[in-house]
Amino acid sequence: MSTITIHLKNKEEETFMENLLQRTKISFEKNEDDALKQDRSETVDGKESLKRSRAKYGL
Repeated sequence: MSTITIHLKNKEEETFMENLLQRTKISFEKNEDDALKQDRSETVDGKESLKRSRAKYGL
């Protein structure tokens, strides 16, 4: 089994993702405690992540 962590900005995004996962019949588990403990000072958005991957791997 794989694990994917999603950081949601607000309740609206949380509701949207829950509905999407339920409609596509993807099982999920909410763990709000872990999200509160994570240090987000090192996180990057998707565009920055792709930029770094391209630079590192020459994609």
